[in-house]
Amino acid sequence: MNISFLPKELLNIILEYDGRIKYRRGKYINVIHQDDERYSITSPIIIKKNIILRTIELKVDNGFYFEFSFDKLSHLGLCYDYNFSYVNALEICYYDIKPNVWKQIRTIL
Repeated sequence: MNISFLPKELLNIILEYDGRIKYRRGKYINVIHQDDERYSITSPIIIKKNIILRTIELKVDNGFYFEFSFDKLSHLGLCYDYNFSYVNALEICYYDIKPNVWKQIRTIL
């Protein structure tokens, strides 16, 4: 059977029936269905990325700053800073803020 003879609306209904394929922006894309076991694996990663994206601070003259801590070790984290502390410089900072210990390893490019 040639798919090109099917009406687009019917083709969309067939492909979207089980929730694994969606039609977005003129293309068909694969989607992980919420009942799929892989969804529970990717969900925490997406949540963490959204948290990081919400903490980004932008500066008027093209600078940015954001930091995040690791899930299992909340006292460890990374900071990325461009044009915030130093003009036209990228700073990457690893920090460890255990009780009674404050340690930073900074790299400025």
